[in-house]
Amino acid sequence: MDLEGKIVGVFGTDAGAKAGLLAPITKKSEAEGAIVVHRRVEAGVNFSFLDDAQFPEKVQGYSRIASIADHAYYVLPKFGKISPPDGELAVIIDSFGLDGSIFSVDEEPPSGIGSYFKGTRLEAFKASSRSSQSSAIDLAAVKTGPNTPPSGTLIYIDRAFSVKGVGVVVLGFVLGGKVSVHDQLRLIPSADGKKAEVRGIQVSDEDQQTVGRGLRVGLSLKGVELKDLDKVSWMDDGSFKVRDTVTFTFQQSRFYKQALDGRDLHLQLPGEMLICKLKADVSGGTLTATLTAGAPVWEGMRVAVIDLNGKNLRVAGGGSCRAES
Repeated sequence: MDLEGKIVGVFGTDAGAKAGLLAPITKKSEAEGAIVVHRRVEAGVNFSFLDDAQFPEKVQGYSRIASIADHAYYVLPKFGKISPPDGELAVIIDSFGLDGSIFSVDEEPPSGIGSYFKGTRLEAFKASSRSSQSSAIDLAAVKTGPNTPPSGTLIYIDRAFSVKGVGVVVLGFVLGGKVSVHDQLRLIPSADGKKAEVRGIQVSDEDQQTVGRGLRVGLSLKGVELKDLDKVSWMDDGSFKVRDTVTFTFQQSRFYKQALDGRDLHLQLPGEMLICKLKADVSGGTLTATLTAGAPVWEGMRVAVIDLNGKNLRVAGGGSCRAES
């Protein structure tokens, strides 16, 4: 059976509380920019737990994590002292339609904690206490997430570099389908539909022949140079529609008060955030984003509108794409 994985976003404003949850249940494996990757293998499934070291100064890390996560763990700050950044994280989780759990580390969660997050999905999350000494955790609730394409192979790439004697290597997450050695994968965006051949696959430094979705992978590539990957954010099997305009039904956060029509903001796609110009339809329920580059799109793909200069809230809301031709 091919290796498969699940991606859990670990959200919270209290670094100590998050460490108390993660340290006994995972092994830290790498830090890629804002995103810190922790791993655990349970019943043959590779779980990646993704944390963001730069929030609340920057929102990009958690926005990216939410866009590819299967499930959300929300870690309460000590003494349940909820602040505006906690509310912003709730809006991010809500925008991508994630299910999840709330944890309080080494103390009981405040009663009625769901009401702290009224109007977001966190209101219905089950809250429980966790000991920072416990390595046992029930991962049965972690199902394949809402931003998984229904078909086709898609990989989000977050790093590309050269290794002496190996050549070009990329790191990323398999968002859909499976990848095998010798597969020909299309670079996205790419003006000429350029492809790369998969020379080798590694998961946690172990060689694999074929891997499935939800895994953090390293791929060594043939037929491309490092410069070909400068602006590449995804690779696919050629089956995805690639668009530089994306239309989506949009649910604006009730906490974000500004109009969006005609503005230049950012669109969080699965993995990558791109600058976009927004146009609202007359009823206001649909937005069209014109992007700076092509991106893979499928029916029902989740996106979020991010206002990096937003004063109180940087997440305007989320939506579901239409993939009409």
